[in-house]
Amino acid sequence: MTYAYAIISIIKHGQGQRLAAVARNAGAIGATILVGRGSANSAILRMLAIGDIEKDVLIILVTANEKDAVYRKLTEDPMHNKKNAGISYCIYLGEKTVKKDNSHELITVITNRGYAEDIMTQARKAGARGGTILHARGTGKPEDGKFFGITIVPEKETILILAEKSNAHAIKDAISTLPCLSTPGLGIMYSTPVSDFRLLGKKENSTDDQR
Repeated sequence: MTYAYAIISIIKHGQGQRLAAVARNAGAIGATILVGRGSANSAILRMLAIGDIEKDVLIILVTANEKDAVYRKLTEDPMHNKKNAGISYCIYLGEKTVKKDNSHELITVITNRGYAEDIMTQARKAGARGGTILHARGTGKPEDGKFFGITIVPEKETILILAEKSNAHAIKDAISTLPCLSTPGLGIMYSTPVSDFRLLGKKENSTDDQR
Protein backbone atom coordinates (compact mmCIF):
# COMPACT_ATOMS: atom_id res chain seq x y z
CA MET A 1 0.00 0.00 0.00
CA THR A 2 1.29 3.45 -0.95
CA TYR A 3 0.19 6.40 1.13
CA ALA A 4 -0.32 9.58 -0.88
CA TYR A 5 -1.48 12.08 1.76
CA ALA A 6 -1.00 12.93 5.40
CA ILE A 7 -4.16 14.40 6.92
CA ILE A 8 -3.28 16.54 9.92
CA SER A 9 -5.84 17.89 12.37
CA ILE A 10 -4.98 20.12 15.33
CA ILE A 11 -7.82 19.95 17.82
CA LYS A 12 -8.57 20.31 21.51
CA HIS A 13 -6.76 17.92 23.82
CA GLY A 14 -8.70 14.73 24.46
CA GLN A 15 -10.57 14.69 21.15
CA GLY A 16 -7.90 12.88 19.14
CA GLN A 17 -9.09 9.38 20.03
CA ARG A 18 -12.64 10.08 18.91
CA LEU A 19 -11.55 11.66 15.64
CA ALA A 20 -9.17 8.75 14.98
CA ALA A 21 -12.13 6.38 15.33
CA VAL A 22 -14.07 8.48 12.82
CA ALA A 23 -11.17 8.18 10.37
CA ARG A 24 -10.98 4.40 10.80
CA ASN A 25 -14.71 4.06 10.17
CA ALA A 26 -14.24 6.08 6.97
CA GLY A 27 -11.54 3.72 5.68
CA ALA A 28 -8.24 4.82 7.25
CA ILE A 29 -6.10 2.04 8.72
CA GLY A 30 -4.98 3.98 11.78
CA ALA A 31 -3.73 7.27 13.18
CA THR A 32 -1.01 8.80 15.35
CA ILE A 33 -1.84 11.28 18.11
CA LEU A 34 0.73 13.74 19.41
CA VAL A 35 0.13 16.08 22.33
CA GLY A 36 1.34 19.64 21.99
CA ARG A 37 0.33 23.12 23.04
CA GLY A 38 -1.24 25.83 20.99
CA SER A 39 0.30 29.27 21.15
CA ALA A 40 -2.63 31.67 21.18
CA ASN A 41 -2.55 34.85 19.12
CA SER A 42 -3.75 36.98 22.01
CA ALA A 43 -1.53 39.32 24.00
CA ILE A 44 -4.09 39.36 26.84
CA LEU A 45 -4.16 35.57 27.14
CA ARG A 46 -0.37 35.38 27.12
CA MET A 47 -0.14 38.13 29.76
CA LEU A 48 -2.49 36.09 31.97
CA ALA A 49 -0.31 33.00 31.37
CA ILE A 50 -3.21 31.09 29.80
CA GLY A 51 -2.24 31.59 26.17
CA ASP A 52 -0.86 28.06 25.85
CA ILE A 53 -3.56 25.40 25.55
CA GLU A 54 -2.98 21.66 25.23
CA LYS A 55 -3.75 20.31 21.76
CA ASP A 56 -4.03 16.92 20.10
CA VAL A 57 -2.20 16.70 16.77
CA LEU A 58 -3.80 13.87 14.80
CA ILE A 59 -1.81 12.49 11.85
CA ILE A 60 -3.51 10.06 9.45
CA LEU A 61 -1.86 8.51 6.39
CA VAL A 62 -4.22 7.64 3.53
CA THR A 63 -4.07 6.51 -0.06
CA ALA A 64 -5.25 8.74 -2.89
CA ASN A 65 -8.48 6.73 -3.10
CA GLU A 66 -9.17 7.03 0.63
CA LYS A 67 -8.30 10.68 1.04
CA ASP A 68 -11.54 12.46 0.05
CA ALA A 69 -13.85 10.17 2.03
CA VAL A 70 -11.71 10.23 5.17
CA TYR A 71 -11.11 13.97 5.03
CA ARG A 72 -14.82 14.69 4.53
CA LYS A 73 -15.80 12.56 7.53
CA LEU A 74 -13.12 14.17 9.70
CA THR A 75 -14.04 17.75 8.89
CA GLU A 76 -17.81 17.28 8.98
CA ASP A 77 -17.94 15.38 12.27
CA PRO A 78 -20.48 16.77 14.79
CA MET A 79 -17.73 17.30 17.37
CA HIS A 80 -16.71 20.39 15.36
CA ASN A 81 -20.01 22.15 16.06
CA LYS A 82 -18.37 24.30 18.70
CA LYS A 83 -16.66 27.57 17.84
CA ASN A 84 -12.89 27.45 17.19
CA ALA A 85 -12.74 23.65 17.17
CA GLY A 86 -9.36 23.52 15.43
CA ILE A 87 -7.88 23.22 11.95
CA SER A 88 -7.31 20.45 9.43
CA TYR A 89 -5.23 20.22 6.27
CA CYS A 90 -3.57 17.74 3.91
CA ILE A 91 0.05 17.28 2.85
CA TYR A 92 0.77 15.46 -0.40
CA LEU A 93 3.45 12.78 0.04
CA GLY A 94 3.92 11.66 -3.55
CA GLU A 95 6.67 12.53 -6.00
CA LYS A 96 4.43 13.89 -8.76
CA THR A 97 3.29 17.48 -8.57
CA VAL A 98 -0.35 17.86 -7.64
CA LYS A 99 -2.01 20.76 -9.40
CA LYS A 100 -3.90 22.37 -6.55
CA ASP A 101 -4.38 25.89 -5.30
CA ASN A 102 -2.16 25.65 -2.24
CA SER A 103 -3.13 28.76 -0.30
CA HIS A 104 -1.15 27.81 2.84
CA GLU A 105 2.26 26.51 3.84
CA LEU A 106 3.23 24.52 6.91
CA ILE A 107 6.40 26.01 8.41
CA THR A 108 8.21 23.53 10.67
CA VAL A 109 11.03 24.57 13.00
CA ILE A 110 12.99 22.03 15.05
CA THR A 111 15.33 23.55 17.61
CA ASN A 112 16.72 23.06 21.10
CA ARG A 113 14.20 23.37 23.91
CA GLY A 114 13.68 26.87 25.24
CA TYR A 115 13.51 28.76 21.95
CA ALA A 116 9.88 28.15 20.99
CA GLU A 117 8.45 31.29 22.59
CA ASP A 118 11.08 33.53 20.96
CA ILE A 119 10.35 31.91 17.61
CA MET A 120 6.59 32.35 17.98
CA THR A 121 6.97 35.99 19.07
CA GLN A 122 9.07 36.71 15.98
CA ALA A 123 6.67 34.80 13.74
CA ARG A 124 3.69 36.78 15.04
CA LYS A 125 5.47 40.05 14.30
CA ALA A 126 5.78 38.87 10.69
CA GLY A 127 2.08 37.99 10.45
CA ALA A 128 1.67 34.48 11.87
CA ARG A 129 -1.62 33.99 13.69
CA GLY A 130 -0.37 31.28 16.02
CA GLY A 131 1.36 27.93 16.16
CA THR A 132 1.54 24.54 17.82
CA ILE A 133 4.55 23.47 19.91
CA LEU A 134 5.55 19.82 20.34
CA HIS A 135 8.20 18.53 22.73
CA ALA A 136 10.70 15.99 21.39
CA ARG A 137 14.31 14.91 21.78
CA GLY A 138 17.26 14.49 19.50
CA THR A 139 19.00 11.16 18.92
CA GLY A 140 22.29 10.68 20.72
CA LYS A 141 25.64 10.27 18.95
CA PRO A 142 28.89 8.81 20.33
CA GLU A 143 30.40 12.28 20.50
CA ASP A 144 27.54 13.68 22.57
CA GLY A 145 28.30 14.72 26.10
CA LYS A 146 27.91 12.17 28.89
CA PHE A 147 26.94 12.52 32.53
CA PHE A 148 27.97 9.60 34.80
CA GLY A 149 28.24 7.46 31.66
CA ILE A 150 24.75 8.37 30.43
CA THR A 151 24.50 10.07 27.04
CA ILE A 152 22.86 13.46 27.34
CA VAL A 153 20.27 13.76 24.57
CA PRO A 154 19.22 17.38 23.88
CA GLU A 155 15.59 18.21 24.49
CA LYS A 156 13.96 19.59 21.36
CA GLU A 157 10.92 21.64 20.45
CA THR A 158 9.06 21.34 17.17
CA ILE A 159 7.07 24.41 16.17
CA LEU A 160 4.31 24.04 13.57
CA ILE A 161 3.09 27.28 11.98
CA LEU A 162 0.38 27.17 9.35
CA ALA A 163 0.77 30.37 7.33
CA GLU A 164 -0.94 31.94 4.36
CA LYS A 165 1.25 31.49 1.30
CA SER A 166 1.33 35.27 0.79
CA ASN A 167 3.28 35.92 4.01
CA ALA A 168 5.01 32.56 4.62
CA HIS A 169 8.30 33.86 3.18
CA ALA A 170 8.27 36.89 5.51
CA ILE A 171 7.65 34.64 8.52
CA LYS A 172 10.54 32.32 7.59
CA ASP A 173 12.85 35.31 7.06
CA ALA A 174 11.87 36.77 10.44
CA ILE A 175 12.55 33.48 12.25
CA SER A 176 15.91 32.96 10.54
CA THR A 177 17.18 36.36 11.72
CA LEU A 178 16.65 35.64 15.43
CA PRO A 179 19.94 36.19 17.33
CA CYS A 180 19.25 33.11 19.47
CA LEU A 181 19.32 30.96 16.33
CA SER A 182 22.56 32.35 14.93
CA THR A 183 24.68 29.40 16.11
CA PRO A 184 25.17 26.89 13.25
CA GLY A 185 23.51 23.54 13.89
CA LEU A 186 21.11 24.86 16.54
CA GLY A 187 18.07 23.84 14.54
CA ILE A 188 16.42 23.49 11.15
CA MET A 189 13.45 25.07 9.40
CA TYR A 190 11.55 23.94 6.34
CA SER A 191 8.15 24.50 4.76
CA THR A 192 5.67 22.23 3.02
CA PRO A 193 2.73 23.24 0.80
CA VAL A 194 -0.64 22.13 2.15
CA SER A 195 -4.02 21.63 0.49
CA ASP A 196 -7.64 21.34 1.59
CA PHE A 197 -7.10 23.70 4.53
CA ARG A 198 -10.21 24.05 6.69
CA LEU A 199 -11.11 25.76 9.93
CA LEU A 200 -13.07 23.36 12.11
CA GLY A 201 -16.04 24.71 14.01
CA LYS A 202 -18.98 27.01 13.48
CA LYS A 203 -18.92 29.35 10.50
CA GLU A 204 -18.59 32.38 12.75
CA ASN A 205 -15.02 31.33 13.73
CA SER A 206 -12.86 34.36 14.23
CA THR A 207 -9.74 34.83 12.11
CA ASP A 208 -7.67 34.69 15.30
CA ASP A 209 -8.10 30.94 15.61
CA GLN A 210 -5.09 29.23 17.16
CA ARG A 211 -2.80 27.42 14.79
